[in-house]
Amino acid sequence: MKKIVMFEGGVETLAYFSKQMAEQFVKMGYAVFFYNLKDEKGSAKRLRKFIKPGETVMITFNFQGLEKEDGVYSEKSGYVWDEYKIPCYNIAADHPYYYDNRLHDLPKGYHHISIDRKQEAYFLKYYPEYQSFGFLPLAGTGLDGALEVPYEKRDIDVIMTGNYTPPSFFEQHINWINDEYAAFYRGIIEELLEKTDQTVEEAALRHCEREMGEVAPDDFRLVMHKMIFIDLYVRNYWRGMVIKTLAEAGITVDVIGKGWEELECSAMQNVRIHPQTDSLTCLEQLSHAKVSVNVMPWFKDGAHDRVFNSILNGAVCVSDTSRYLSEELKEGEGVSYYDLKHLEQLPVKVKDLLADEKQMRDIAMRGVEKTAEKHTWAQRAIELEEKIRVY
Repeated sequence: MKKIVMFEGGVETLAYFSKQMAEQFVKMGYAVFFYNLKDEKGSAKRLRKFIKPGETVMITFNFQGLEKEDGVYSEKSGYVWDEYKIPCYNIAADHPYYYDNRLHDLPKGYHHISIDRKQEAYFLKYYPEYQSFGFLPLAGTGLDGALEVPYEKRDIDVIMTGNYTPPSFFEQHINWINDEYAAFYRGIIEELLEKTDQTVEEAALRHCEREMGEVAPDDFRLVMHKMIFIDLYVRNYWRGMVIKTLAEAGITVDVIGKGWEELECSAMQNVRIHPQTDSLTCLEQLSHAKVSVNVMPWFKDGAHDRVFNSILNGAVCVSDTSRYLSEELKEGEGVSYYDLKHLEQLPVKVKDLLADEKQMRDIAMRGVEKTAEKHTWAQRAIELEEKIRVY
């Protein structure tokens, strides 16, 4: 492997992840070509001049370059990746059931990379026709100088970066067939809200087997894809509850993202809403924050980049946890964990942190050392390169 193809011009966050990894690949001596999804015609011509069989791999996020885009696919010759025998390594930044309609008709050299170990197990069980390339968690980015900003000069007490959709939005999906199906969906949702340590597929499989008996793997794949709204409902329910709990306890929270004006909260004067923005601006805002609140997007054995971004920019990350996170970052190592089932304790935790700036600084710095060593995009590039080279 001497050359790497990556992508830009699609989802901004994914392009940012790619560029962070690409910088490390270049340092390691690789030539990196960025295919611009907004200029497919021009990129396609340059791509064919760049790639060489046996020397090139393609690394992407969320199937960019694998969706039969005009510049890399034709009905006559198929994917350029097959034509030039280019291995494709796709980092899926969400659960496989989000991508069921994309996990068809992929290049022969397709390799699927999971960001959560339970998601990897699901992929191995329900998509045996494809090659799993294992587990590679998300990572973080620290801005130059962010750690030098003293806490007394940080003008944001508590920040949350991420969008919000009110659970009421998903009623149309819950009720889209009939009352019987709606009751079925609500049963799964209620169980997930009560038992917050289980995955959506674990709860859904139990309910499906209770109603229908044993479910064939191919059928369950399709069922899960059609129930994505349950995952989104639960994610947003807890995201809203966390911000509502903090605001109604008198804590001012800056939220960056769309949809927050729809939050049902009796203390919206304590929620300062900033518009959705790009990844760099979010990182800059984190460097001005003392505490960064995270609600895991139902990754039960993985991590979200928001955790690592917060720590690397000097903010204490107050988060619910996962098996992987608890292994990597102990309480007080850049993080302070709360329990979704005991949100009444969350405002107390946050107020105690804000009352002691030295404590916050110490917690953040303990996390920086480990996170900078193990959980940056440069480190992920190194890990991935080693696996590809050995493979």
